[in-house]
Amino acid sequence: MRIIKGRAWYRGRLDALSLGIDDDGTIASIRKTLRGDEEIDHGDALILPGAVDMHVHMREPGLTHKDDFASGTRSAAIGGVTTIAEMPNTLPPVTTAMALDEKAATLKHRGVVDYALYAAPRSGDAVGPLRNAAAFKVYMAPSTGDLQIGPGELEGVLREATAHRKLVVVHAEDPSKFRAGKVLSLVDHAAARPKDAETSALAILDRIRANAKVHVAHVTSREGLDAVPRGATCEASPLHLFLDMTRPLGAQGKVFPPLRSREDREALWDAFRSGRIDAIASDHAPHTLDEKSVPFDQAPGGAPGVATSFPLLLRRSRAGDLELSRVVAATALRPAEILGVPKGAIEVGRDADLIVVDPRRIETIRAKRLRYKCGWTPFEGMEGCFPTDVYLRGEAIVEDGEPAAEGRGRLLRPSA
Repeated sequence: MRIIKGRAWYRGRLDALSLGIDDDGTIASIRKTLRGDEEIDHGDALILPGAVDMHVHMREPGLTHKDDFASGTRSAAIGGVTTIAEMPNTLPPVTTAMALDEKAATLKHRGVVDYALYAAPRSGDAVGPLRNAAAFKVYMAPSTGDLQIGPGELEGVLREATAHRKLVVVHAEDPSKFRAGKVLSLVDHAAARPKDAETSALAILDRIRANAKVHVAHVTSREGLDAVPRGATCEASPLHLFLDMTRPLGAQGKVFPPLRSREDREALWDAFRSGRIDAIASDHAPHTLDEKSVPFDQAPGGAPGVATSFPLLLRRSRAGDLELSRVVAATALRPAEILGVPKGAIEVGRDADLIVVDPRRIETIRAKRLRYKCGWTPFEGMEGCFPTDVYLRGEAIVEDGEPAAEGRGRLLRPSA
């Protein structure tokens, strides 16, 4: 049995513990002292559960000039993410059982971290054939790809997803509330896709949801948060927590839904601190610098982020702006619970997915450090606390801050 020692987050607090890892990669024992065949002592560094990012676009298949699965999951590991849930708007999009099976075959043995796959049913009739997906993603408005569906189709998806006990993740914007006009800046972009598009879509969702298990993606404002249907879960992206439309990002800050005002960002932070937001998800959606270097209205929406979510949040915790318990809950425990995967906590029987980090080691975020294939980050120059070591099922995938293993990621098929 392998033993990993350090100040582990266990039962809601940090304690000097030894974690016994079984041969199958699960945690077999948690005690003050354990003996095993191999012992790794991380001293007074923190050992936290590996982050679960339930919203990433790794761009494979079909869009691998932007990112690919090996590269994207390597970046995820650098940032402390040990499980991702991959979105369906690749080429071809995952709208059929054949596309789902082919994507699973393409990604096999290529992931550095464990992964689940979303599918995008276009109607209720498509849900049954896609039941092997971990969860479903639906788009109520245009985003990258052509997967938007109307309220009638969405109602059918929700009804059938309930019958199959599947999670439905919703991109909630009402395109009837979008405003026409020139979109030449982040301010224009926020005005063109305003907050009332978010709240209107959530009101529609609330009316037709019935008993479906629903998760609302990338909430951008307190108004949007207030409109999340009762009993649904929700996420926020670091894009909307750390960036706003006043930053000089140009098209690199163009995302769907848009960055909001500084006041909206601060209100979202207050809500996150108070526990009103279930999960933090990166919405990692890279495009090349060439694709982003065209006039703003022609640039695609999306930005990379899988490697920076945890480091940014832990830096805020180190600064005293955020409780460590919120970081752990929102990056690990709650997303694992929502997805239904045996991750997200240091407990006997769970996978030994672990982050080792010293919060006193503060780094300036640089794109080169993150190993993104697209070569840039919207968080350039900000500060983060990056892991020194990361374990996937007890095996090191990051050592001394550098990638240490390839291809160990497994496909997860959780039940909702």
